Amino acid sequence: MQDFAYLFGDSAAAWLRGRGDARFPHYERHYRAERQAKPETFDLETANEQYAKRCERRSGARLLRVLDSKAFKHLVFFLIMAWGGSLLLTTVGKQQPAIAGTVLAALFIAIRITRRKNRSARQ
Repeated sequence: MQDFAYLFGDSAAAWLRGRGDARFPHYERHYRAERQAKPETFDLETANEQYAKRCERRSGARLLRVLDSKAFKHLVFFLIMAWGGSLLLTTVGKQQPAIAGTVLAALFIAIRITRRKNRSARQ
């Protein structure tokens, strides 16, 4: 049976040959820098563990910080509310347009009042 894994860009065989994404050149730079820094005490296992820790800090932490940020949570909440509101507004607007218009006007007025209160509280 033949192994065709090297044909795929994200396979381990392609990665070891230097093809695919940028992981191999990053690892190669790390490996060479570690080897040049400590040529007499160089330990490949320690260098690999350090590289894994560095990649772990670099890749996942940024995404987790973005997903856990207050701005992202507000954005997701806004998008969900806008999507749900658009569905609700079209349904109610077709059946009872006067009530839908009144609710929208009251909502916009409530938002303006809330924002003015927040601005005056900050100052």
